[in-house]
Amino acid sequence: MANRGLKINTLRGLFVLSLLGITACVDDAYDLSKDVDMTITVGGENLSIPGSNTDSITLAKIFDLDPESDVKADANGDYALTMNGEGSQSTVNVESVIIEGDQINTEASTTELNFQYVPNQNADATVDDYTSFNINKTDVTTDVVELYHSDVTSTASLDLTFSGSVRQLNLAQGFKVTFPSYMTIHCSDSRFQIVDNTLTFAGDVAIPNNGRLSIPLSVSAIDFETMGEGEGLVERGHLVINGEIPVEGRAYLRSEDFLSHQDVQLNLYTELNIDDIELTEVTAMVDPQIDITINPVQVNNLPEFLQDDEVHIDMTDPKIYLYVTNESPVAVNFTADMKPYKDGQQLNTVLLGDKEGGTEPIVIPANQTDYVICLHRLSDNSGIDADEIITVPNLNDLIETIPDEIRVENINAKAEQERVTMQLGRDYAVETNYDVVASLQFNNGTEIVYSDQMDGWNSDMQDLDARHAEISLDATNTIPLNMEMTANAIDRNGNVMDEITATVEGTINAGTSAAPSVSTLTIRLESNADGALKEMDGIAYRVKATVPTEMAGTVLNEKQTLLLDNVVVTVKGGVTVDLN
Repeated sequence: MANRGLKINTLRGLFVLSLLGITACVDDAYDLSKDVDMTITVGGENLSIPGSNTDSITLAKIFDLDPESDVKADANGDYALTMNGEGSQSTVNVESVIIEGDQINTEASTTELNFQYVPNQNADATVDDYTSFNINKTDVTTDVVELYHSDVTSTASLDLTFSGSVRQLNLAQGFKVTFPSYMTIHCSDSRFQIVDNTLTFAGDVAIPNNGRLSIPLSVSAIDFETMGEGEGLVERGHLVINGEIPVEGRAYLRSEDFLSHQDVQLNLYTELNIDDIELTEVTAMVDPQIDITINPVQVNNLPEFLQDDEVHIDMTDPKIYLYVTNESPVAVNFTADMKPYKDGQQLNTVLLGDKEGGTEPIVIPANQTDYVICLHRLSDNSGIDADEIITVPNLNDLIETIPDEIRVENINAKAEQERVTMQLGRDYAVETNYDVVASLQFNNGTEIVYSDQMDGWNSDMQDLDARHAEISLDATNTIPLNMEMTANAIDRNGNVMDEITATVEGTINAGTSAAPSVSTLTIRLESNADGALKEMDGIAYRVKATVPTEMAGTVLNEKQTLLLDNVVVTVKGGVTVDLN
């Protein structure tokens, strides 16, 4: 590999010196262009010209990275391919469940009470009855798979009335109404006390004739797990709630409550009226729709040596960092296909997550912000800073041939089927972004191709007529890559000259900063046409770099260098210089 800015001017130096030596013997009084044939042959079998040495060529100069390139050097100078994929924010939402009042069927109880009139005495009767209600709701959101418990908001009233010819009916202290044990009931009227699920009269309470005793109630929770068989969420979308409410205690009439001095018969009516019941925070197993999308990653402004179609990359341990936020109480199982594309054609597929051919499960935990999951190639997790680390042995398939873009397709995000507590109707944010970080740390399956040219020689070559030339040089290399070069002669327009064959002998061996390698290269130029070398302006060369086994895993660093020195140009068989 050579610095693109390297212009080999050794021929220029030689021939300037040669021409100076020749023209020093010419008298200015003569017009040599008219009187003398200025075509001169210089040298015999060989003519060697010492060339200039080059400065060290760093990888930073060779890469010549665009500031927007996806190949970047870190603070230590180590190179990595880094790309970012942005996801669109999505939400987890389980639809609200509201049981409307007209979906609640209630059945009032009617208790016949018989009172015997005895002057100046109270007449007693026993109440032992029940009222009931039932709910059969078939349009509950199917996002709820199992329903265990729910906080609810609902107002209700227990209404007691009677019919019969008396001034009022009295219900004695201790009179009680027992609600289903799965309901949590509250009462704001101090005349009544609620312990557990039983409402008890704290004192005697009268119901006036043609009047009503309305006991205000509220329901704050329902425990679906303690319901009987055939109740609760009987299947997805179908909720059944049945309840019997025993009403029992002593009712009495005072003697002055009788309108006549006769026995009376009364009917006591007890009815539960319930407004809408809204389930607010539930403990349940849920399966909401979770839509996660991630925009394609564009691969931008790569150095030339990574763009060639023949380039094959075998990176030691490329990494993908998933940065996830999941504000919901639901853990999310994530699967996806990562697909690299080049020129619109899919190159490979890397399957992620718990699917056939995929990895171990990728689970985004609940109630997490900026949770980091690292996907990488090796089983050795040392040095990786992430909350979860998952091995993906074929991860290099994404960049074996450097793509134009990487797409994340067939994303499937499903809630883990476990017991959770969450608010219904609330949007919980879920967001996934990712970074690809692939250190330029190659294995011996890597082949890198780099093309460049050395030109600007024609001003030295245009007066030279020769058939054979050689360029020899020493290469001192601290870059951990073996390099093989092929070359072609080019003219002033950069076109390859078929009349000249360029053959490169020798290779540049891999080296390190601690142990540089020194290699010798010879570029042989053979012309099959007279005057072809006079039209030559330089060399177009192509370098194929590979990773020797002993260098596998060594990171490319911007300070690694290639030094070309001891450059010597040798022209064989004599040189003809046209000075006309």
